[in-house]
Amino acid sequence: MRFNWINWINMSAVVWLILINMIVARKGLSDSFNSKHLIVNILEQIGRYGCMALMILPIFTSGWKFGFNSVTEMLVWICLTILLLAIYSFLWTKKANGGVFVLYGLAFVPAVLFLLNGILLGHPALVVASLIFGVSHFFIDKENI
Repeated sequence: MRFNWINWINMSAVVWLILINMIVARKGLSDSFNSKHLIVNILEQIGRYGCMALMILPIFTSGWKFGFNSVTEMLVWICLTILLLAIYSFLWTKKANGGVFVLYGLAFVPAVLFLLNGILLGHPALVVASLIFGVSHFFIDKENI
């Protein structure tokens, strides 16, 4: 399966992540963590928005297309994307009394989602953006928890 210039399935996943965060923010359940190091905050935002864009668009890929080498990879991608979105949604329901495990889960699940998509779609720029996001997001959480 190959995607041309836009990946509609991943666009749905990104919209789901955004909707969850909007609902959580509206209910006042989200904490706004920041690092005392400006560069870490900047890297996190670059990684976050870079991942969202690269999940949808094949920017910096060969021929401006991305896809899978096999049907098995595609099935793994679909199952893991759905599973990780479900875990992320569930973790937000447990945030109020979940403790450190839940907070770190909320940091790692999106980073893992982005990283797995980068690997399975053969999208090196998404892999790099997910690592930037994951490391900086973890650093910020570690500072604030």
